[in-house]
Amino acid sequence: MNKHYYSIGEGLLSKLISLDKLVSVRNRLRLVFAIPVFLLMFSTMAITPEVVEFLENENRVLDQPYELHITADENPLVNSTISLNHVDGWVFFLNIKPSVVNENYIDNILVNGEPFQHGVNGRIGIYAHGAVLMPHGSGFRPLTVFTEEGFEGESRELDLHTYHNNLGDFNNEIRSFILKRGYQATFAVNSDGLGYSRVFIADQEDVEIDVMPELLNGTVSFVRVFRHQWVSKKGWAGWNMDEVRRTNSTWYYDWGAGGNTSLDYEYVPNKHNAGWPGWNEINNKQNISHLMGFNEPDRPDQANMTFDAALAMWPEYMKSGLRIGSPATSDPFNNWSLFNFIDKCDELDYRVDFVVIHAYWGGMTPRQWYDRLLHVHERTGGRPIWIKEWNNGANWTNEWWPESWEDKLQKQLNDLQGILNVLDTTSFVERYSIYSWVEAHREMFQNGEFTPAGAYYASTTPPIGYNSAFEVIPSWSYRKPELSGRHLTLSNSISLSWTDPNGDLSQSYIIEKKTGNGSFEVIYNSSDVSVRTFADPVDPNVSGITTYRLGLESMFGGYVYSNEYSFYQTEGDQQIQAGKFPVNNPDWSRVIFAERFSENPMVLLGAPSFQNVVAYSTRVNSASVNSFNFRLHPWNYISNPNFNSIDQLSTIALVAGNYNFGGLKAETKAVTGVTQDWVAVTFDESFETVPAVFCTQVSNSNNFATVVAVRNITTEGFEVAIRKEEGVTSNVFGERINYLAIETGTGEVDGKRITVGRSEEGSGITSQPVNITFDNTYSEPGVFAGLQSTNNPFASVVRHHNLQAGSVNLLRQREMSGAIVPIQSDVLAWMIIDFAADQSTSIGGIQNSNSLKIFPNPTRGVLFLNIDQPAKIEVVDMFGRLQIETVAINQIDVSSLPSGFYILKVEDHQPVRFLKQ
Repeated sequence: MNKHYYSIGEGLLSKLISLDKLVSVRNRLRLVFAIPVFLLMFSTMAITPEVVEFLENENRVLDQPYELHITADENPLVNSTISLNHVDGWVFFLNIKPSVVNENYIDNILVNGEPFQHGVNGRIGIYAHGAVLMPHGSGFRPLTVFTEEGFEGESRELDLHTYHNNLGDFNNEIRSFILKRGYQATFAVNSDGLGYSRVFIADQEDVEIDVMPELLNGTVSFVRVFRHQWVSKKGWAGWNMDEVRRTNSTWYYDWGAGGNTSLDYEYVPNKHNAGWPGWNEINNKQNISHLMGFNEPDRPDQANMTFDAALAMWPEYMKSGLRIGSPATSDPFNNWSLFNFIDKCDELDYRVDFVVIHAYWGGMTPRQWYDRLLHVHERTGGRPIWIKEWNNGANWTNEWWPESWEDKLQKQLNDLQGILNVLDTTSFVERYSIYSWVEAHREMFQNGEFTPAGAYYASTTPPIGYNSAFEVIPSWSYRKPELSGRHLTLSNSISLSWTDPNGDLSQSYIIEKKTGNGSFEVIYNSSDVSVRTFADPVDPNVSGITTYRLGLESMFGGYVYSNEYSFYQTEGDQQIQAGKFPVNNPDWSRVIFAERFSENPMVLLGAPSFQNVVAYSTRVNSASVNSFNFRLHPWNYISNPNFNSIDQLSTIALVAGNYNFGGLKAETKAVTGVTQDWVAVTFDESFETVPAVFCTQVSNSNNFATVVAVRNITTEGFEVAIRKEEGVTSNVFGERINYLAIETGTGEVDGKRITVGRSEEGSGITSQPVNITFDNTYSEPGVFAGLQSTNNPFASVVRHHNLQAGSVNLLRQREMSGAIVPIQSDVLAWMIIDFAADQSTSIGGIQNSNSLKIFPNPTRGVLFLNIDQPAKIEVVDMFGRLQIETVAINQIDVSSLPSGFYILKVEDHQPVRFLKQ
């Protein structure tokens, strides 16, 4: 395979890099979508200049595109004049500084026959180590934008430095543009300069884009235009303008934003740290075009910024519209990692146009300097390099130096010559500025006079720094939009809204919806990307989970999808509603009641499943007659909880009061102001046996996870308190607690079968799962469970797993922020609800039938029944387990049963509870 080569370091290194490698480097920044630039941009042909040493006895009129280059370093115009009568008719003084031209020869220059006045009817620019004069007056507008491709349609000229962020009819309508030579322009998708942006520089000829690049075609909402200066690579680090002048530098900086561009030197501001200089000072500064990033953020005596803090502020750089360079660490190879910063900016689509480094690389050969620079260049995606602080080592480096002063000066000169040869001949090094104050033998000046190295630095004439071959064209990776929603109670609809970090790069939006485990279906489709809300009516007949997602159509085809937003809907009536929902995140979720309650109901949450091992508690908030919110709340000691699977969570909501659930007595109420101190609760009506008590926290006073603990449950009441993790030292504010106390046994709730059980003291739950059995005909069982005692010092949550026909395992998951101690047994209660629709319940179907009478109750052996026909009879224990099944007429022998409470079921009769002694 034939390879093409280009020269990087001519002269000293003759380093050749294959074009294949260059392309590989350049393509690193095309993160996802490569942009075929060669198809997008063309420029006017460069003008072939006329080169003369000087003019004598001539009066030149440049009335067409023309370049006149004069090489003399003095007396360039002898009895001669030049009139610049065309916008592209320029004169160059290649070896005379701009200030000298303006002071000594400006009278010989005219603009359309009028005297040339810089800043009035003409512009003097820096051109390497000389000057260029252009007939561009103060009102010159170098950028023309068009609303159609091919420079057609409406057009508008845009002036310098203005933040063109209110483009009116041109907003999202720019399809082509012409940028005059000598200027640079930044286009951005968002009106604040964020989103996708790109800098165009017309350095050699006009830049004419007859079809905007794909990501900017009809998407531009921000433009800013600047003067371009053809500065040489050589600059100066410091604010002493005499040193800038004497070193023949063409640009400088001062670690802040207090300097100014002059005729001879371009000033580059440097955002030193997060607070200084301020953004207003930078953004309002005139006659600048570049901005350098934070100064040594890795050092506590400099910018002193973390990686994340520097990255978080980077969008402010983009808002300036300037051509921007990276932060400069004290060394690009240190632990702060300039390279990771560039990688992260590329990932986030943050524009970084060039890389800024510090290089105090003492004791290295020119070849080693070159190899290091090449590594930085390649590792940062082929970006050009600015070395804004550098020297031949520093007072903190350890390279060898000779003993005598003269020998030290000679070594510094020799080493500097080799380093400068690398910098001046390496094409991807765009600019450098030496830092002089690192020990006397490395300085450029001593007592106001040049050192040998300083004199050499001043004598060099490096080439113009900017090289368009190393422009890195930003790419764009579409990021997910963020979808959110809320329930509108008056209209009973879900109001969806979204934010889109891609701005006008999105071509259209769709909203897809699914219910339960069904498939997504499109319910909204619009190409009007300015509209970012949609309301979807809630169907009261659809229970369970409803899920939405937003898709944005990209410029490259296909859709990028948002997060999913879900709400849950119960089923039931105005008295009791219930549901079982999948949950896979710790955020607040909304549950909508299928029917509006007449008063705020008592909401209770079940025991979550154990698909996610993350330890968490559950809580409810904002319960109303229409809906409530709930969340899974991880314990504070768990950093970055990861919910990889879907947990199942049951809920029941019912009006406060006392109930008979198919023979099971129940009471539900609320307790307020519950803290870590035990609160005594007395039932409105006493129970015959000790009930199971299930509690849910329904307020959000504490921002850390908590659980509800109960103890001392009797037939008359119980005690309740809030428990928090041991690692949290904050006081606990009062919370509202809902409770459901219910007798054990089998019954039904609103047509749904239930089984309620409770372990005895000493046979509850420790660290091992407890297997619970129930009627295996329950087709959609939901699990409620809770500890009924508090025999351990830590907070625990009961969860369930391995739920199958007729059985489930209940386990205790304790919080782990405290000491590990043996787990004592706690009493455990559970309630299993069959959520299946249209289920046939033996209890629910005979509510209005003849009542069954038995005698004696309690009994030791035979029970007599008031039935006179053979009937099927069942006896189940309080866990719903079948004990006796027979056909009898008016009596049944139960003497074989252990002592305890049981339920007697007879066809077409309401179940009756009895006590076997």
